[in-house]
Amino acid sequence: MKKLFLLLVLGLPTVLFAQRFEGGLLAGINASQIDGDFTGTYNKAGLVGGAFVATKFQNNWGGQLEIRYAAKGSTVKLDSLTSRKIRLQYIELPILATFDPYKMVQFHGGVSLGYLFSAAQNDGSLGYIEFQQFDPYEVALCIGASYKYTNRLYFSARFSYSVMPIYAQYSGATGSYAMYNNVLTFAAYYWIGRNWY
Repeated sequence: MKKLFLLLVLGLPTVLFAQRFEGGLLAGINASQIDGDFTGTYNKAGLVGGAFVATKFQNNWGGQLEIRYAAKGSTVKLDSLTSRKIRLQYIELPILATFDPYKMVQFHGGVSLGYLFSAAQNDGSLGYIEFQQFDPYEVALCIGASYKYTNRLYFSARFSYSVMPIYAQYSGATGSYAMYNNVLTFAAYYWIGRNWY
């Protein structure tokens, strides 16, 4: 998994530079939960920020590559006074196919590879403590849509879900013995330079 992540980080920009492309900056917020922590709401907010490049193919299809920081996690209410918070911080590489059925709307979907560089837990008494039991690599499927507010400014909503556990009580564990990131992302994309649309 580590070799695949490094290969994509180093190799995909080279492929994109061989195409006609443009890009910009993105910023937004995650509403996240961890399936398997016995809560069912998007109860942890986190920041998202980074950069993206995109290219157009034909018949309204295109491709987009992002590299971004993403904060995820969950909050579990323990009692009326305390809660347990899990904070996961990733560097992500979403690789997306895009489709533009209308002038102002774009749909996208693909896979996101993530590297977990910080994991911490706060039970309400000692503050955040580093927690090393989460898998350092994440593979997630994602799907979403963007509204083209102007030629340079898009607003995007995206749903992503881990396809492999980010934490497992034992090797091969699934269901209630494993945890998965479940995330809604709302972000603004600002295109730098000329825009095709």
